Amino acid sequence: MSTIIMSLCWPLQGMSGPQKAVLISLADNANDEGVCWPSVARIAERTCLAERTVQGAIKWLGQASILSVRERMGRSTMYTLTPAAYAPPQDMHPAADAPPPPQLTPETPAAAAPRTVIEPSSEPSLPVGDENPSKVSKPKCPSQAIVDLFNKTLPGLPQVAMLTKDRVTKISARWNDSTVHQDLGFWAEFFELVGSSPFLMGEGEGRDGTKPFRATFDWLIKPSNFVKVVEGNYNA
Repeated sequence: MSTIIMSLCWPLQGMSGPQKAVLISLADNANDEGVCWPSVARIAERTCLAERTVQGAIKWLGQASILSVRERMGRSTMYTLTPAAYAPPQDMHPAADAPPPPQLTPETPAAAAPRTVIEPSSEPSLPVGDENPSKVSKPKCPSQAIVDLFNKTLPGLPQVAMLTKDRVTKISARWNDSTVHQDLGFWAEFFELVGSSPFLMGEGEGRDGTKPFRATFDWLIKPSNFVKVVEGNYNA
């Protein structure tokens, strides 16, 4: 999660509850560049909204210039958040599924009369293990499983023989960049994307008779290279 993007999205007004919920869910998945690629089903699960409602909110956010959508053939859709460009059209109305405004009903004399409230004699106790309900545990990064997946999916690239402390640190950093990365399915797709790039696989021609470039595991998990691969820059 990017605290930069999240802090820019929270104050925004002029949208319905479902639209704001989808926006915050995307911001929670985005990196510092505002890029993320969660599925509609994942957003619906996180926001407790119907997939159709999520799709409608994504369309509205795009029209409001805060979200750009990039369809990627055979892969998840990539979203880019631009909070600074937010400009909801004046003639746009909240989504049809937004709750109606509350109806105020004048109080009758009986309703306005004082009421007796019986307070509980003691505060409810939290279940064992819930002493800190605000603390949410994150899935532990399976560094060895990710390395094994790399070696299995990309046998044509230099294989990783040792899982060093430095590699564990860098793998964990990419794992924690976004909740989207905290799934081995994402890493399988990531390595498959690498395998579909002739450049990354060293299948091109080198310059001036030199050997062609061939990606390594360490090169792939560097922050800037990682983002470029995810965005499909080497698969054009």
